[in-house]
Amino acid sequence: MGKEWPLIEDLQVFLTIIYKKSFSKTAQEMGVSPAYISKRIKILENRLGVKLFHRDTRHLILTEEGINIAKKATLVLDGMDNLLTEANIQKKEIFGSINICTSFGFGINHVSEAISHLSKIYPQLHIKLYLTDQEVDLASNGFHLEIKVGDAINEKNIVRKLATNYRVLCASPHYLEKNGTPKRLEELEHHNCLFIQEKNSSFGLWTLEKKGIEYPVRIRSHLSTNCGSVAMQWSLNAHGIMLRSWWDVYPHIKDGTLINILPDYKQSANIWAVYPTRISDSEKMHKCIDFLSKYFSKLPHQI
Repeated sequence: MGKEWPLIEDLQVFLTIIYKKSFSKTAQEMGVSPAYISKRIKILENRLGVKLFHRDTRHLILTEEGINIAKKATLVLDGMDNLLTEANIQKKEIFGSINICTSFGFGINHVSEAISHLSKIYPQLHIKLYLTDQEVDLASNGFHLEIKVGDAINEKNIVRKLATNYRVLCASPHYLEKNGTPKRLEELEHHNCLFIQEKNSSFGLWTLEKKGIEYPVRIRSHLSTNCGSVAMQWSLNAHGIMLRSWWDVYPHIKDGTLINILPDYKQSANIWAVYPTRISDSEKMHKCIDFLSKYFSKLPHQI
């Protein structure tokens, strides 16, 4: 008699450990003890006949076999999700789990609400939303979908545009009264610009577009951050000029607490659904992305 097949639940434990980078954090995530997690991994290793992790007190590293098994395990779990989804299509339901990642600012301000509505429409769907401002390899980190702001997208993934969006230059009326309103792009070098260091952005450089032509602009800043919400607060407190998504500044421009300066210059920051090719035929994914496309189409567009 051959070896017993690994359990779906153990594959889920294995992928969660990779996602959390910790046995103890996986135990917290799944509501069980660390000893139980260790036991399930030991059983999985015995059934597969390979060692999945190199472990010591400080490090948890996938073995070469573990890397290969992780890819296969992801396919197995995606296939099971698709099977369950297909079984529920007649009832117009989607079933299973979906791991979504997005950036902090956009996630807090917009995606969290979108996921709230999505969960109400598809209550059988188990959704995990992970916020990060780091570049993410979707396939190797167990994510099914990234909701991404900006047009720099890894070509190995599949994308679908959810909405058109731009970043615009803004400052508070008080800052402009004190420091003057720039009329030309070159004048930005004489102002304090609030720089947001996101992912692989080059510090102190803004690339703006006017009528299809790009203009790189070197800026100076005595305040910078990796959090857009912090930069927003600084701008409202009259510390300087900010380059921020239209969707985030729109309420403040509408009520006059921020002013859009040099309005002919923008930076493209479209909203995309990004997902690995391995799940491109997933009915669950298509339904989720269809919902997100309709949801984001209702948010305020640039006037």
